[in-house]
This record gives sequence, structure tokens and C-alpha cells, in this order.
Amino acid sequence: MAHGESGSGPKDPLVLLHAFPLNRRMWAPQVRALEGERRVITPDYPGFGRSPRPCAQPDVRHYAEGVRELLDGLHLERVALGGLSMGGYVAFACLRLFPERISALVLANTRPDPDTEEARETRRELARRVAEEGVEILPDLQMERLLSRQTLQNKPEVVEDVRRMILESSPDGVVAALGAMRDRPDSTDLLGEIGVPTLVLGGEEDAISTPEVMERMASGIPDSRYVALPNAGHLSNLEAPEEFNAALAGFLARV
Repeated sequence: MAHGESGSGPKDPLVLLHAFPLNRRMWAPQVRALEGERRVITPDYPGFGRSPRPCAQPDVRHYAEGVRELLDGLHLERVALGGLSMGGYVAFACLRLFPERISALVLANTRPDPDTEEARETRRELARRVAEEGVEILPDLQMERLLSRQTLQNKPEVVEDVRRMILESSPDGVVAALGAMRDRPDSTDLLGEIGVPTLVLGGEEDAISTPEVMERMASGIPDSRYVALPNAGHLSNLEAPEEFNAALAGFLARV
């Protein structure tokens, strides 16, 4: 995995896993806010950002294995791990694969349960269209799902940045990620086994990982705190960066 890194500090580095169909640049507001206190590492999934495309159809464990290889390459024994949306799915896979290397967890705008059959079929159809028509179709199809109405109306710079990141993705990377998310396992039973401090963050206007879903997920994690961010949709770190950063910095100061 290609990655960015910035900052330093005495505590465990923070690894942030990006949402679909974006890349590590989505974490720029958090890197700027935290780099004075922590080393922050932001990978790109295969086929996104600067990472080469995947060679076959990966499962979600494959992305977690890529994270582990990155930690090995950087000689990091333990990290605080965060993920938003698909990043949360990958974080759950990391918890299965190397829980002993995770000292704290951030789950943002994600969910532990698998896709419904309707959602699976939607991902199949989207993958087919991207394979045939390219990633250029994604902004029009995804923007209203990813961003709140207020962001779409009042934050054109956020909308444009999200659009640019989507268009930087490769068709192969998008199709592979859609397949991995479609077939991801149920992580609900994993929640009660999470043994590290956990911050759960979500947007109050998120129609994908709704506040009800996020609050229920947090209630299943023993040592967790749930924060709902107003006027934010599915990309809460970009839509409400000051509130997101305040919650994240406050959490990291205690772990």
C-alpha cells in the first residue's frame, strides 16, 4: 500500500483507513490537526490514490493483510487504528487478524453487520457499470449518498474535493472494493470482544450508517464512546472537520 505519513510524538502512531471510493487525501484535515502530537499514517487501498491496482478480486481480509504488511515495513508494533465507512470494515478485519497490535480504535460512519441482499445486488450492478463505463459515473451516483444536503448546498469546496478523489480511483480498484464490501463477514459478534478504548463517530445526517446504527454499535463495545456530529453525512471528517478533530484529539489524549 502506498501511504502518507506526517508528524511525530511519544504515543503509538495513528493509522487512518479511508472510505470508498476516495483515498488517503480525505484525511488531510485530521493530519493537519494531529501531526503536532502523533505520527499519522494514511494508506491507500489497492487501486486507489497512489497504490497499484489489485491483481485479483480481494476479500476484506486482503486489505487488512496490506495494513499489516505496511506496519511490518514501518517497524510498528502497536498503533491506534481508525477507519471511516469501508475503513471501518477493514479495521474489523484487522481486529481479527492482529488484535495484539491495536492499542485504540476509531470507528467512523461504518457498521458491523453485512450487506443485505438488496445492497449486495446494488454493489454488483455498480461494479458492472464501473467496469463498462469507468469511474466517471461515480460522482453523480455517489455524491448524495456520501454528503449531507447542507454540505452539498453550502460547501462547494468539499464537494469538489470529494469529486476529484473519486475520479482518481481506478476502475479495477473500485470493482475490487465493491466485491470485498459486498462479501464482507458479519462483525457484530466481534464488538463485545474489542478490548481497547474505542471512539465511535458518526454524522447526524448519515443515511448509510445512521445514528441509530452507530449508537447500537457503540453500545456493543465495552469501552466505547459515541459522538454524533451535526450537519454531517457519511463523510463526517470532511463535512464537520473541527468537531470531528476535537472528538478525535480528546480521545487520543487519553489513550
